[in-house]
Amino acid sequence: MTCYSNSKFNKYTGLAMSIVLIMILFSLTSCGKNEPGKSSHEKKEMSSEEKILYYTCGMHPSVKVSPVEYNKGKVNCPICNMKLVPVLSAEEQAEISYYGCGMEGEEHVFLIQEIEGMTKCPVCGMPLKKLTKGEADTLKGVVSRVKIKGEQARLAGVKTSPVKKMHLYKEIRTVGTVAYDPELAIAQEEFISSIKVLDKIEEGRISEIKERAMSLVESSKRKLRLLGLSNEQIDELARTREIQTSLVLPEEKMWVYGDVYEYELSWVKIGSEVKVIASGLPGETFRGVVASVNPVLSPKTRSVRFRAEIENPELKLKPQMYVDLVIQSMYMGPGGEHMVLAVPKGAVLNTGTRKIIWIDKQDGEYEGRLIEIGPEATATVDGKEGKFYPVSKGVSEGELVVTEANFLIDSQSQISGIASSVYGGALESEEKKAPPIHQH
Repeated sequence: MTCYSNSKFNKYTGLAMSIVLIMILFSLTSCGKNEPGKSSHEKKEMSSEEKILYYTCGMHPSVKVSPVEYNKGKVNCPICNMKLVPVLSAEEQAEISYYGCGMEGEEHVFLIQEIEGMTKCPVCGMPLKKLTKGEADTLKGVVSRVKIKGEQARLAGVKTSPVKKMHLYKEIRTVGTVAYDPELAIAQEEFISSIKVLDKIEEGRISEIKERAMSLVESSKRKLRLLGLSNEQIDELARTREIQTSLVLPEEKMWVYGDVYEYELSWVKIGSEVKVIASGLPGETFRGVVASVNPVLSPKTRSVRFRAEIENPELKLKPQMYVDLVIQSMYMGPGGEHMVLAVPKGAVLNTGTRKIIWIDKQDGEYEGRLIEIGPEATATVDGKEGKFYPVSKGVSEGELVVTEANFLIDSQSQISGIASSVYGGALESEEKKAPPIHQH
């Protein structure tokens, strides 16, 4: 009897323990599935965090903080205290398909992002072929791409501005003197005399003497050119046959000589406005235009002399006076356009061999792009003067160019493992270009 009771007890005890064990296992399984205490939003964040390799600092790429450490509160750079940014895994990079017509021997390429059933180039009718991302980027001048979330861009101080056409100009300030140039006056006299001699000889029939006279005229003309007169001025001198006495004496129009450095030469054009201020005549400003530019550069100073013809009311300007000169010249495009595409000076990252801008492609994507620019210039925007570069290639009107925090974006592109133009390490050389593909 006792033996039966023990056996029955052991049977029920084993059954109870089995039930308890099953309940514990079920509880653990349910706990793992439902994650009590975590909202659906938090679970979504965890799934997105699985795609984050690590967090780092835009200014200190050596800093790497794991997602676990970041969630524990390590959200700032230990060096500069800036907010850390995530580095996403490769599968987060969106793939875009590009197509082009495959005719070789041209410099450009026709690209589309969505083929939409097209099999031929809509411009020339050539068959379209799919391009690799590297080919497309190279042909478009793209050197890097990076994604930055809106909040991160805001905290970094990223600002953009639309690319537009504007009037660009430059003020060049230099010093000069009111001309006292007896050498040029004598050269003018020699030129006029040689023309008069040629006129008389042409009436005769001796060709040899006529050739010598013509040679003398050409020699006198070359001397005037070397002394800085333009062809138009020489033609005017030949027409009027009057020596410019203002080269040695005060007249109602005076010549003023100034020098500009080699890098400023493209801005000094015949007809550019000139303001003259003489220290000996305080409060007075004299005005005129650039009349000629010397054809020869000074090897010692790397500068070029120009001559300006200045109005001189009451003969106040005297030969050999020292003056301050201000030249204001308008920038003109290749076809003589006064309105040209321009980007703010601060938007351009200059690597020495390349000029890079960052374009806001919207939805957090930024594109680093090679551009070709002209000389630094000035433009007036909303009543304020600012520094700009004219752009001849690499950007279109209306695109949003990053004007502030572009260094941080470039740094992020390096952090993300994408070639960086400014920091230079991974960027392919310009010689490694994609195969030539026809563009329209």
